[in-house]
Amino acid sequence: MKMAYDIAVASSDGLHVDRHFGHSEVFYIVEVDESGTYETKEKRELKSPCQHGSHDEDALLNAAKNLADCRYVLCEAIGPGAAAKLATVGVSAFETDESIEAAVKQVIRYDRRAHGLERKEKSLI
Repeated sequence: MKMAYDIAVASSDGLHVDRHFGHSEVFYIVEVDESGTYETKEKRELKSPCQHGSHDEDALLNAAKNLADCRYVLCEAIGPGAAAKLATVGVSAFETDESIEAAVKQVIRYDRRAHGLERKEKSLI
């Protein structure tokens, strides 16, 4: 498994995770390197898959495919259908309403634990 990865963030301002996945037309792509350093590398525009209360299945699948190069998606909310579509292309979705910085740091910690890379704390005793 490659160590560097991308996180797509549904955000209206590039600072906060504040958009529902299905309503977001902009995703900020954050690149995380092997050391856990991260930076926003791209602002990606997609067609919103939610059309006035109903979901366009083709648009939902297209959104998932357009984010398939990311390991994770962060959004304020996501329905189970959209989360399942993302999972079919290998992307895990997380809901949060924090700043992008705080949310990305949490995902980095999660990813390190999930892949057995978290540093073992040395006991002082």
